[in-house]
Amino acid sequence: MRLTAVNSGADGTGGAGDGARDGTEGGTEAEGGAEAEGGAGGALTVRLPVELMRPKPVEAVPGGPGWHHSVKLDGWRVALAVTTRGVRIHSRSKRDVTRQFPELAEAAGQLGTGTVIDGEVVVWNEQEGRFDFEAVQSRGLAKRARRTPGAILVAFDVLAAPYTDLRSEPLSTRWPRLLSIAGQAGPEIQSVLATDDAARAREWMRDMRPQGVEGIVSKRWDSPYRPGEPRAAWRKVRSADTVDARLAGVTGPERRPWGAVVDLPDGRRAVTTPRLAPVAAAQLGGAVAGRLGEETEDDRLDVRWRPLRAATAEPLTVEVRVRTGRVPLVRYVRLRADV
Repeated sequence: MRLTAVNSGADGTGGAGDGARDGTEGGTEAEGGAEAEGGAGGALTVRLPVELMRPKPVEAVPGGPGWHHSVKLDGWRVALAVTTRGVRIHSRSKRDVTRQFPELAEAAGQLGTGTVIDGEVVVWNEQEGRFDFEAVQSRGLAKRARRTPGAILVAFDVLAAPYTDLRSEPLSTRWPRLLSIAGQAGPEIQSVLATDDAARAREWMRDMRPQGVEGIVSKRWDSPYRPGEPRAAWRKVRSADTVDARLAGVTGPERRPWGAVVDLPDGRRAVTTPRLAPVAAAQLGGAVAGRLGEETEDDRLDVRWRPLRAATAEPLTVEVRVRTGRVPLVRYVRLRADV
C-alpha cells in the first residue's frame, strides 16, 4: 500500500532545504535548558501533551485552488514528540502510548530534539490487503508492550521543529518541513499520501476504500495549526457510512453490556441494536468498568440503562452505523479508544 506524499503544485517539495534543522540541532541542552516533563523549554517549544486539530465533517471534498488533500486512514491519531528525555507518543485524548509502540519511538530517534509531529498509527494486514484498525487497537490497549503486528506512523502535519514552534505558520511552510522530517526518520515513519487535486483525492477515496482508507482530510494551504480556530479548520469527508458518537451509557450488565446508549452528532440519543457480539461486549465492558451510575428507566428510549458518570474519566467514543429516519436505527461497530 503506497503511503508517501504525491508531488503536486504547492506541496512544497522543492523547499525540502527549508525543512532542514536550521543548524540548531547541534546545540547543547545547556544553551536552552532541558525541558521539564510536559513543559516547554530549550529545543522543545510546545507543552506536552499537545492539543491536536480535529477535522470538521463535511459532505464533499472542497474544490478550487488553495487546498491540500490527504487520505484519512483507519488507525490511532497520535502526536509524537522528541524531548530531551526521549521520544513521547500521546493519543488524541492525551494518553501516553509510547510503551505500546516502541518501534515508532526508535524510528524517531534520529530526529532533532523539539520535533513534534501529528499523524496516524496504522497496521497493514498483508493477508487481507487492508489497514487493520483492530490490530492497532489491540496493541494500543495492551498492558504489555509488543512489536507485532508492526505499526507505522503516517505523518500529516508538523507542530514544531527544534527551537521552532510552527503552529502559527501556514501549511505551505509546515508541509515541506514535514516531508524533510519524515525523510530523516526510520522507515516506520512515513508522510501521508497527499495532493492538491480535488478530483484525484475523490478517486482515492473511492478506489482505496477496500484497503481501509476512510476518506479525505482537506486543509487550506494558508491555514495555521490552531485547534478551535475557524480559519484553521480542517475538513473531513468520510467514505464509510459510519459516524463517531459519544457513549452515554450501556444496557445490560456492566461486564458484558447488551448494547450502547449513544449521543449522535445530530444531538439525538439512541440505543444500539442488535445485542453486542461477545468480543465487542467484553471490550466495552472493560472500558466502562467502575464508571457507571445507577440504572435508570428511560421512557423515551423504552429501555433501562446505566449512564456513564462524566466525572470519572474522559469521555468514550464509539463508532456506529446509522440508518437515517425519524427514529434512527443504530448498529454498534466498535469502541474508538484512541479519541
